[in-house]
Amino acid sequence: MSLPLEGIRIVDMTIVIAGPVATQVLAALGAQVIKVEPPWGRTVGRVHSLPGVASTGKPYNAIPSFNEVNRGKWSISLNLQHPLGREAFLRLVSVSDVVIENFSPRVLPNLGLDYPVLRQYRPDIILISMPALGHTGPWRNYISFGPGTDALAGLSSLTGYEGGQPHKPGNYYADQNSAVHTAFAVLTALYRRRRTGKGAHLRIALREATQAVIGEFFLEPQMTGRIPTRMGNRHPWMAPHGIYPCKGQDAWVAIACATDQQFRSLCALIGRPDLAQDPRCADSLSRKRHEALLDAPISAWTRQHSPQEAMDILQQAGVPAGAVFTIPQILENDHWRSLGFVREVHHPEMGRALHPGLPWRATGLIPRDGEPAPLFAQHTSAVLGDLLGFSAETIAQMVAQKVAPAEPVGG
Repeated sequence: MSLPLEGIRIVDMTIVIAGPVATQVLAALGAQVIKVEPPWGRTVGRVHSLPGVASTGKPYNAIPSFNEVNRGKWSISLNLQHPLGREAFLRLVSVSDVVIENFSPRVLPNLGLDYPVLRQYRPDIILISMPALGHTGPWRNYISFGPGTDALAGLSSLTGYEGGQPHKPGNYYADQNSAVHTAFAVLTALYRRRRTGKGAHLRIALREATQAVIGEFFLEPQMTGRIPTRMGNRHPWMAPHGIYPCKGQDAWVAIACATDQQFRSLCALIGRPDLAQDPRCADSLSRKRHEALLDAPISAWTRQHSPQEAMDILQQAGVPAGAVFTIPQILENDHWRSLGFVREVHHPEMGRALHPGLPWRATGLIPRDGEPAPLFAQHTSAVLGDLLGFSAETIAQMVAQKVAPAEPVGG
């Protein structure tokens, strides 16, 4: 069975995480994604190989974060400020369906490649722009990575321990979340174009996408006058709700009781049925007020078990719980392997590695998510020659003049 986006070609100008994750999802669904990389390389700052990993001499081909979020794509490098590079890019736009970029709003106009210009070469082109802070307003040209976006969106003010300082989430949350919104937006724009024949310019600001997932915290001060505060592993109304120590070093299990029945089951399991009869724990509101008194008896029980044992025992008693796994433990876990979610990918310079796959399934759909990320400028000849019709002599000239360099320039 063919993939749903086969026949769709996407020009990917994105960098770092948010844009690349969006186009990787679309590549897994069958789109041909051609990554147009800047001549100076594929990351921000100097590139180093991972400690303990033998250098290939080309560290730009062995960046874990790049190779994780750019699987299944093609790569060319173009200097868009050079006439030949600009011509090649616009030829590529003319035979493509979607262009995605995640620069600040001033970049494409400065390059003379904004939406009206792209439409001259492909009238129904779909342009996706992913600035950090939006296309309008006094901060539109500010530069921001994940921590800054999390902070400006309000997420960092909610992340951290009670009474402690703000923290960023443990991953690139704003980027990953915005990427999923972007992939959805691309599908919507393609469907609309199929019905109307019209392209579109879509704008997805990372800050807005982040704010959209913490909407309840916007309501609280408006309704109660209280400013939401950091609460660590606690929950606004569930109690107990936390991560508890287990037997072993750095071993933990997460427990969350949403109902009185779950709490009674937990109390019976840990040998403290008296807690279920205590008026201070009679209902969720009372437990929330006195949740600190539950930590010691729960911890006394969890310390007797490994995380997996504690999870299994609690789950069998109907108490929601999950072992806190490290990444190596996840990779070795039989349950996750049985789901087929983890993909073994062979990269020509990084070797074999396990990657997360597409996190959903559909009948008859086998996503294309097992291909490696491209080497830098790996597909220059195929794109410039086979697809765009440049002669071999012109391509050689572009490579020699660093308009389409085979290796990053400078660095």
